[in-house]
Amino acid sequence: MAAIQQQGIPPEVVTYLGLHHIITLSTSSFTGMPHSNTVAFANDEHRLFFHHVKDSTLTRNIRDNKRVSFSVDDYTQDWRKVRELQGVGGCELATADDEGRSLMIMRNKFGKEWSSPGGDLYVLRPFEMHFVDFDYSQVSAAPEVHRQTFQLATLPPPRLVPASTELGRVTFDTNEVIFRPGEGNGDYYVVTAGEVEIRAEGHGVDQTVVRVKAGGMFGDQAALRGQRGQLTAYAVTPSTLLTLDRDSVRDLMM
Repeated sequence: MAAIQQQGIPPEVVTYLGLHHIITLSTSSFTGMPHSNTVAFANDEHRLFFHHVKDSTLTRNIRDNKRVSFSVDDYTQDWRKVRELQGVGGCELATADDEGRSLMIMRNKFGKEWSSPGGDLYVLRPFEMHFVDFDYSQVSAAPEVHRQTFQLATLPPPRLVPASTELGRVTFDTNEVIFRPGEGNGDYYVVTAGEVEIRAEGHGVDQTVVRVKAGGMFGDQAALRGQRGQLTAYAVTPSTLLTLDRDSVRDLMM
C-alpha cells in the first residue's frame, strides 16, 4: 500500500477505542462481494491491531482490496443505539517492527497473560472517522443525529492500470463438458457460436441454472473468488468460446 500522510487519531477517539474490545470490519472482494466480521483489537494513537486466521474470507479480501470500513457501537439497555464510531482506512499485514508494539498494547488492554491467538497480525490505519451520536431527549419518532468528522488522511485518486484484453479461443462438441464443480480455475467465457448450459448438480438432482447463447458471458463465481466451484457447464451444441482468464477478470473488476 502506498505511503499516505496520516495524522494521529484524536485523543477522544483513542479513549473511546480503549473502552471497547470488539470492532466490526467490512471488506469487499475484488469482485465486489461484501463481507463483515468482528475481531478483538487494540490501538495506539495512529493504528489499530488485530489478528485473524490465514486464508479466511476477511484476510483474502484484505489481500485483494486493502481498504476497510469499520464500526464500534454503544447501545442502551433497551437496545437503542446511542453512539457509533464509523471509519474507513487502509489495512495490511503487520511488519516485523509492528510485532513488538502490538504485543505491548495488547497486553496493556487484555492483561499481562495475553498471548497471540494465532493467525496473522494486521494493521489498520484510519483515513477518516466519524462519531455519530443519537439524541433521544426530544419527543419524536426518531432520534436527533449529531455527527463529528475527523479527517486523518487525504487519499490519492484510484490508480488506473491497463487490464489485459487478450482472449483465447476454444471449441467444444455437443455434450462436451467445459468445467465441473471444483475443476474451474476462475476463467470467464464469451459464447461466440453455439449454446452452453450451466447446471447445479448434486444429491441426485440436476438443475439448469441458465442457458447462454451467442453473445452471452458465463463463469463460476465461486471459482473466480478462489473457492471451490459449484457448477457444471457443457456445450448443448457445437460451441466456440472466447476465454478471459481469472487474473484478467480480476484486473477489470479492480
